[in-house]
Amino acid sequence: MGQVRPLVIAVQAMFDQGAHSGKGLGEGERSKFRNYQEKARREYATSGICFDVRVLEGAYLRQQGYSEIPEKFLARGVINLFVTDTLGYDIDRDRTGGCSMGPRPPSRRSGGDPFYKTFLGLRDARDTTLVHEYAHHFTLDTRRRPTTAGNFWADLRNDYWLWLQRQGVPIPDFRACADSEWAR
Repeated sequence: MGQVRPLVIAVQAMFDQGAHSGKGLGEGERSKFRNYQEKARREYATSGICFDVRVLEGAYLRQQGYSEIPEKFLARGVINLFVTDTLGYDIDRDRTGGCSMGPRPPSRRSGGDPFYKTFLGLRDARDTTLVHEYAHHFTLDTRRRPTTAGNFWADLRNDYWLWLQRQGVPIPDFRACADSEWAR
């Protein structure tokens, strides 16, 4: 890619205070997250992408038939990354340890959701899960309404591009997010 201007991605990492019956994540789990984030930093540097990660303590998931992060913990202008021990079935049906989503417009059923979010369940996550979930944001997958088939093809495409990136090949398509509110 030659000399490209670094693209800085703003991330707000939230460690689940409700994990382990309110004890929160242990140091081993926090260390595991830091290792995953460091892997993302190294891999995406190939494509000129850097991260500005800030940590918010005290966040938790509200469980009321479905899992949601209370809005008081969410911020605009960042990817809200919720890190927990394990994700609920409503978020991670396939037990991959990760899930990403973007804003949802208001509908008859809800007032919408203006936030970009990634959920990381450390028990099921692999060392490539966080990198993979970031790819969904970077390629703008999270701006579209997901379908099973669309997500399947996006997963294949992103995993192939991530493999190429690990071989030292810059992926310009990961910079498609340059106009996103969380990229500068």
